[in-house]
Amino acid sequence: MLIIYAHPNKEGHCGYILKRIEKSLKKISVEYEILDLYVEDYNPVMQPSEHYTSGHREISEETKRYQKLIKENDRFIIIYPTWWNATPAILKGFFDRTLTSHFSFRYEGIIPRGLLNGKVAVVTTTGGPIILEKLIFGNRSIKAVVNDTLRFCGLKAKGYMIGSATKLTSGQKRKINKKINKILNFILD
Repeated sequence: MLIIYAHPNKEGHCGYILKRIEKSLKKISVEYEILDLYVEDYNPVMQPSEHYTSGHREISEETKRYQKLIKENDRFIIIYPTWWNATPAILKGFFDRTLTSHFSFRYEGIIPRGLLNGKVAVVTTTGGPIILEKLIFGNRSIKAVVNDTLRFCGLKAKGYMIGSATKLTSGQKRKINKKINKILNFILD
């Protein structure tokens, strides 16, 4: 299993989620690897040579390494904060640079076909209440990742949101722990 972590620190809600998932996976002897984009000092900026245009593109050794990690796994958990109703730039850049055409999808005529297999649990935190995120903003952050990116690439993906994530209280920890059980049931089923 590959866990992709996209938060600049390990404190707070996202860090707590990561620690709880790690603890749960160790307890049931599930092997996993963490790809922490900030620890990797990942550069999310696509270089001109990487941009697919007229059939020409260079794929960097770094991107090949990440694509290999993706191909070697069929279970993923992605953890990130929702900022401005979207993913952090580092995660968006990771998707842009890594989920390339002919690796994660291709067009058959005008129909896109996903080339990846597996399950992905997408876990995000937001400072706003869940009701606001769902009713007013339409879960944009999750939908963009789950529907527009991961499912497009052929992955079975499901999103989980932790709302009102402004202060990590014991009540918030209880909510997160319950959500982690649902996440692991989905990803390991």
